[in-house]
Amino acid sequence: MKLLYILLGGRAERLRLPEGRYPDELFYGYRQLARRPGWNVELKERRNTWRPGLAAQRLLHAVTHLSPDFGAAPELSRALLRDYDAIVSTSEPVLMMLALRKRDAQAGARLVLILMGAEKRIQRSAVPPLTRRFLRWGLGRMDAVIVLGRGEQDYLRAERLIVPERVHLVPFGVDTRFWTPGPAGDAGSILAVGNDDGRDYRLLLEAIGTHPLRLHTRLPVDTRLAPGVTVTGGSWHDAALSDEELRDLYRASRFVVVPLRESSQPQGQSVTLQAMACGKAVVVSRTRGLWNTDVMRHGENCHLVPSGDLGALRQAIDDLAADPAYAARLGAAARRTVEQHFTSDAMAERIAAIVTETVR
Repeated sequence: MKLLYILLGGRAERLRLPEGRYPDELFYGYRQLARRPGWNVELKERRNTWRPGLAAQRLLHAVTHLSPDFGAAPELSRALLRDYDAIVSTSEPVLMMLALRKRDAQAGARLVLILMGAEKRIQRSAVPPLTRRFLRWGLGRMDAVIVLGRGEQDYLRAERLIVPERVHLVPFGVDTRFWTPGPAGDAGSILAVGNDDGRDYRLLLEAIGTHPLRLHTRLPVDTRLAPGVTVTGGSWHDAALSDEELRDLYRASRFVVVPLRESSQPQGQSVTLQAMACGKAVVVSRTRGLWNTDVMRHGENCHLVPSGDLGALRQAIDDLAADPAYAARLGAAARRTVEQHFTSDAMAERIAAIVTETVR
């Protein structure tokens, strides 16, 4: 099996670090599959640099929130389609461009897309029917589409954006060798972290009351809603955390809050599972995108609250702050849950099976 991964920039520099200094989940199985006997797996990074055609791409994206990656066209030659059995990417613009270059839909590399946020793209489009049609066309040219949550799978099927047989649900998993509980000690602030605009930080600031909160994000927040909150990440010099610094934040927190707006996308998934793997209780919004409602159980391994419900979020924060034993119990169960259901190794095995079957 000769396989190519095309991922967004920033991954390769992690690979230069000693193993154990970074988590592997955002490689979506690349690291594990590269070690499989008989598999030749390579990684390319997609970088947003100016090239002829990029202006057209940006205009198309402004209207539809989708666009083939014209800017990367010189790199995406038909040679890639000849040289590999399959190409896996988290970027639908890249795979759309490759699909356009396939002379024969049945020949050349199989195209496997890891899709996130289809509903959000349609909702934000200036012309939703055009985006829906464009997305249906693009997904129709994929040999397999991987989604990371049942909500997104249900949305694609309900909107008839792709034939159901080509949609595969792969539970997202995190690196449980990297995300581990820290030494016992006095926990500090409640923690919220993340830059996805599906976060409802306004609701969190209204709910936090007098509890100490550390909020790390590049998103704009109105600190007047909670004057006692510590906000970091908003300026260029402190926006980026290393993986180890983020792990330290999880370990030092009392518990973690992930407030989400309603969506079919599994938003907040990586932060929630990373914190759970670190043995922390997590308060997370129950949305249609909650990735596994059978495994994520309220009061057993997490604390679920209805999306957008101020009273429920406030009560959840008060309950966990007042009952450290409950928070510790949730955190211990959370770690076991991730080990059993949400590891990056299990995610890689599932992706390998999908690629193998798609090529076959």
